[in-house]
Amino acid sequence: MRKLQGLRAKAGAVTGLMLLSGLGLGITTATPAAAYAGWCNDGYASNTKTISSVTYTAYLPGYNGNADCYMNPGADSDSVAMLQRSLNVCYGRSLDVDGVFGTNTEHALMYAQGKENISADGGYGTQSRKSLKWEYTRGGSFRCVRL
Repeated sequence: MRKLQGLRAKAGAVTGLMLLSGLGLGITTATPAAAYAGWCNDGYASNTKTISSVTYTAYLPGYNGNADCYMNPGADSDSVAMLQRSLNVCYGRSLDVDGVFGTNTEHALMYAQGKENISADGGYGTQSRKSLKWEYTRGGSFRCVRL
């Protein structure tokens, strides 16, 4: 009986912290995402570039239409698929474009980060977005350029 009461007390404490966290009042943890708009999890933000009078469009990982977001291993979204496609097209990787940020995606991102002389930590954020080359398309043609 005492063990059951102890478990109930722990469950109540965890539930209380979760509720307070939802209100922004709970214990906070320092994560890289804290500096960004949010986790890249809901599609994309578009960006256009005009090259030799031709306008190309890139679709970037996004959060509520904002490209300022963060991803790391464990993410599973359309935004991950956009990153995977650009890593394949612009950096010669051969990832399955499945939207799952696993070990292969992490290693491909670390490779691209190293090529661009930025911190090769395998996490995606503002520095990666600004430094990596992205696939800009128009019809059937594409260019790999930075933002």
